Amino acid sequence: MGDEKNKLMWLGLYRTRHFVVGGMTILQVNGREVTTGSTKVYMEELNMEKLRFISRVQIPEDSNVLLGLTFMVADQLLEFKANILGVQANVKKRRYTYLVEFIIENDSDRQSLLTFVNKIQLANKQKKLRSVTEIAVEVE
Repeated sequence: MGDEKNKLMWLGLYRTRHFVVGGMTILQVNGREVTTGSTKVYMEELNMEKLRFISRVQIPEDSNVLLGLTFMVADQLLEFKANILGVQANVKKRRYTYLVEFIIENDSDRQSLLTFVNKIQLANKQKKLRSVTEIAVEVE
């Protein structure tokens, strides 16, 4: 039963034609603020609640981590906070696929998220993703 719920959690996301490149920092660990550098992430699916991306950074699945995510879309820097819902590890390739849930604290957060999802989906449908954001065909 728990395994079925876990599988369902990863469904229902909108897939992009190419990876959308963004940045990730760790803002908090177990409620304590931390300062880390930014690392690249490669988003492959999203919706208004969740985002799936690949990173080279391994974060323990059971840790209470608050992530900061940034994406440049149409010359606008969009920043989000998110919690990790699940991790799929490919240790051999050093690739970690994260499913994160956006934290929406106010109308400004909601508007940024709406802008992000709409611009990405529209550009993806029109095959113009490259013109609005940084993309990658494969994970570096």
